[in-house]
Amino acid sequence: MRFIPGIVDRYVGRQVTVWIIYVSLFLCLISWLIKFMEQLRYVGTGTYTVMTAVESVTMLIPHNFYVFFPLSALMGTVVALCLMSARSELVVLQACGVSKLKIVTASVKMAIPLMLFVILIGEFVVPYTQFKYDELRAMAIKGVSISSGVTGNLWVREKNDFFYMSQASAVGELKNVEKYTFDPDSRKMISHSKAEYAKFEDGKWKFFNITTRKFGDEGFTSEKEEFAEWSLTLTPDKFNVFSNSPDELSIHGLYSYIKYLKKNKLKADRYELEFWRKTLSPFAVITMIFLASTVAFGSMRSLSLSSRIVLGIVYGFVFYVANQTFSPMSLVFGIQPFICVLLPSLVFFFVAVFMLRKR
Repeated sequence: MRFIPGIVDRYVGRQVTVWIIYVSLFLCLISWLIKFMEQLRYVGTGTYTVMTAVESVTMLIPHNFYVFFPLSALMGTVVALCLMSARSELVVLQACGVSKLKIVTASVKMAIPLMLFVILIGEFVVPYTQFKYDELRAMAIKGVSISSGVTGNLWVREKNDFFYMSQASAVGELKNVEKYTFDPDSRKMISHSKAEYAKFEDGKWKFFNITTRKFGDEGFTSEKEEFAEWSLTLTPDKFNVFSNSPDELSIHGLYSYIKYLKKNKLKADRYELEFWRKTLSPFAVITMIFLASTVAFGSMRSLSLSSRIVLGIVYGFVFYVANQTFSPMSLVFGIQPFICVLLPSLVFFFVAVFMLRKR
């Protein structure tokens, strides 16, 4: 007996997709309840009410869905395949000539659109909802509004110039800007300038009310300007990077900031590591699915259904720990982040394929 091409993919993929969604909803619900219970302690502070807690915690659902998806994909795939094994469906498929690799590949095919959907959520939805969560809490508890991409006490390097800003905003405004210029040969400071504020207009930074001191062998001279344009390639959208840790940034935000750092000959290893982690996360999820799926095949007499599910989750967790442990080695030993992120996934992927062929 042979199956019509595509039937196996659709059937197995549908089973896996449904369980991935079930697990995602369950984990998001548990996280929502825990966060809601945590927010109840703020009720009565300022204008913070129970409804404010509900609204603010609801804003975290996209973030939770994005964070929990690798675990959801792992658990959903293991549960779906183990249930099919308990109903002897996997045995029937194999008896009809469908290999173990084809069955697992069918589950991955349906998971890929979900992965792309989750990446889009992480890129466009999560930054907005995360900001709204912070804004709602700040307004209700402290009675103050916050601005997106606002950071303070910021230092920036531009070739031989070092800039200090007491406040920088993503809307294109700087306050209390100081510029220190150094001679590239002697490494001595040759001038210090201070501007009261700056605005980003027509693709350039315009600085106002400037006082400049130039240093020489015989002392220094001072001059004032009402307006000037300094060479500063840092654009307002980069301030969102400064106000967030690397793991909170989108792939596009990381890529843009890495380009800026490399252009100014600054270290970008930490941001490159996070960039490759996020970019290669679909392959890491696929590896977890392949590795955990190995427990679904074989006689049900050797292990019970619950034992298989737990063992599959343990396999996936071992890979996750190994991946998280090996990746930061790029920062310690100076290895390319791309290699450190990709290598654990490749090793475990081939181990999983080998185990599936042997079973």
